[in-house]
Amino acid sequence: MNYLRDRLALTLASMTILACGALDSAWCAEASAQTGTVIVTGPGVAVDFSAETLARLPAIKVGVSIGTMNGALRGTFEGPLLWTILENAEAVDPKKPHKQVSETILVTGSDGYTAVFGAGEIAPEFEGKQILLAERLDGKPLGPDHLRVVVPGDRRGGRSVRDVVRIAVVEAPSLEK
Repeated sequence: MNYLRDRLALTLASMTILACGALDSAWCAEASAQTGTVIVTGPGVAVDFSAETLARLPAIKVGVSIGTMNGALRGTFEGPLLWTILENAEAVDPKKPHKQVSETILVTGSDGYTAVFGAGEIAPEFEGKQILLAERLDGKPLGPDHLRVVVPGDRRGGRSVRDVVRIAVVEAPSLEK
């Protein structure tokens, strides 16, 4: 019986993530209409980040080589850490690391393409991976509509979402009764 309950809970969790993905297209269209805006959402939070606001956040530089369908993309990307953006939007609570292990981050581009990250993957209390929202490549601006998630260490560029318009923090459903 526990097996069936657990399977049902996992199915519901998958359906929740798919439903969020279905909603992305509406949010993506809304964000695309507002040039250079990234919508950051989390439990009880929805914040619009303009290119100017993002530019005021501390930035890091990361040299990467990402495999793409068109060959390798190499360069030095610069921008704020994804974690810094989520903290500033209050979409995550750094004082509650126990919540971070059950939170998922969905990053969506203007074309609806979405990549998924675990909050524990980028939370400083856990892995602290330096995933960033790049504003510049090799010192040149990508442009306000062309922000890109860069994941150092990934061999393939599948999670390197380009033209980011939405970042959402989603809590995993509880399996408890």
